Amino acid sequence: MEIRREKTPVAEVPCGLLVLPVRPGGSRAPDVTALDRATDGRLLREAKKRRHDITKRGTVFVFQTHGELPAEQIALIGVGGDPKAEVPKEIWRRLGGQGVDLARRSRCKTVAFSVAQAGSRAAALGAVVEGVLLAIHPVRNYKSNRGSSELATCTIVGAPLSKAAADAEARSTHLAEATGFARDLINEPAAVATPAHLGSIAQKMKKDLGLAVRVLGKRELTKLGMGAILGVGQGSANEPRLIELVYTPPRGTRGSKKGPVALVGKGITFDSGGLSLKPAVNMEIQKRDMAGGAAVLGAMRAIARLKPSIEVRGYVACAENMPSGNSYRPGDILKTHSGRTVEVMNTDAEGRLVLADALAWAASGAGASRPRWMVDVATLTGAVTIALGRNVAGVMGTDGTLIENLMEAGHEAGEPMWELPLVDEYMSAMDSLVADLKNTGDGTAGSIFGGLFLREFVGDVPWAHIDIAAVAYADKAQPYVPRGAVGWGVRTLVGLVERSAKR
Repeated sequence: MEIRREKTPVAEVPCGLLVLPVRPGGSRAPDVTALDRATDGRLLREAKKRRHDITKRGTVFVFQTHGELPAEQIALIGVGGDPKAEVPKEIWRRLGGQGVDLARRSRCKTVAFSVAQAGSRAAALGAVVEGVLLAIHPVRNYKSNRGSSELATCTIVGAPLSKAAADAEARSTHLAEATGFARDLINEPAAVATPAHLGSIAQKMKKDLGLAVRVLGKRELTKLGMGAILGVGQGSANEPRLIELVYTPPRGTRGSKKGPVALVGKGITFDSGGLSLKPAVNMEIQKRDMAGGAAVLGAMRAIARLKPSIEVRGYVACAENMPSGNSYRPGDILKTHSGRTVEVMNTDAEGRLVLADALAWAASGAGASRPRWMVDVATLTGAVTIALGRNVAGVMGTDGTLIENLMEAGHEAGEPMWELPLVDEYMSAMDSLVADLKNTGDGTAGSIFGGLFLREFVGDVPWAHIDIAAVAYADKAQPYVPRGAVGWGVRTLVGLVERSAKR
């Protein structure tokens, strides 16, 4: 789809659908006034006649111009809020998604958005473009007839023609592409998206984006003593992998000599639960258990294009958790890369096991220098959904500043988080008679026990853990998220890296 920026007056923009945000008092805003005048007052009369409060958040009023304007239809979308405050980026992002949805319903090929009333028009431009591109990203599927009614052009009216605006558009384009890339990986059937397949995807990123990539197979994992990843994957015909991707900033750039940072993702390509078998209900969505790994791959993809002035290392621990005569069992003891041993109480608590090896390797520097901080992202526990619902991820960790920056980056990206505590008193529930610790707690506070377990493998490196089990998959479409994989975390991780690069 082509993105255009126009300084043309809003009443003169030719398009199938023209979208305007309206705030309290917005009926007197210059762009609404101009359109109302161009329709001889019919626009606002019709809205009043239909008793539409066009300023209330979520209200949508669609007006047919019948040839009175170059735009065939006008959509006034209420965004609410304080009329004196800046409209948040997330509102602009959602506006982009809502506009795409309305245009699709009307079979429009062209849509335009006005950002003329935004305080920071470059930021609004970027957010709208991001919302539009996220909304139009097609769900890759195997249907024989998928139709073809996509938008051809998106015009941003009132957008500045400045370098800041161009940079905002480019950044949003890269973020949306990387998020769509992650969605595609998560939506892919597990028979296709195996650990080996994710490794080949990483190798292709090496070729296309210039990242340094290593894909460790069974032999290398055995040599490194990664008994947790090997244990989880030993029941499957698809052998495990550990992927490392390294972005190195251009020499001489500000911050290029700072220490690296690390992103770690859980890449369980299918989670049957192993011998502690999951119920059959909804097992088909367990292909999404690699959503954390997909987020890291997507983030590294965007980072390679945005080129922040900081070294970034991405790690994805990939395995398929399957029952077989060769599966690891409850009661088995796994020796991790760190040297610590784990008694397996439940083979369905496998994500923390593969992450234990990946985190320990990343914390040690993986043969190079140690990272300044690490963040892992994983669909770790169903308990986080009970605690926080379907719209908020859980976050916990060892460094308050890192968690604060992470939550701010998430807020900026429209991916909210809430901090959960790591309660030291709970650790005794993971004491094992025969090993250093067990892989489960006492049946309560599941998300916190998951975080406490991971903490044992990060050493003294500042670390944060994001549990995205509740937010990685959408059961119903949202303004710029289709039903299915969300690609949650890509934009947050990139934002966190950019913040760190600027410090």
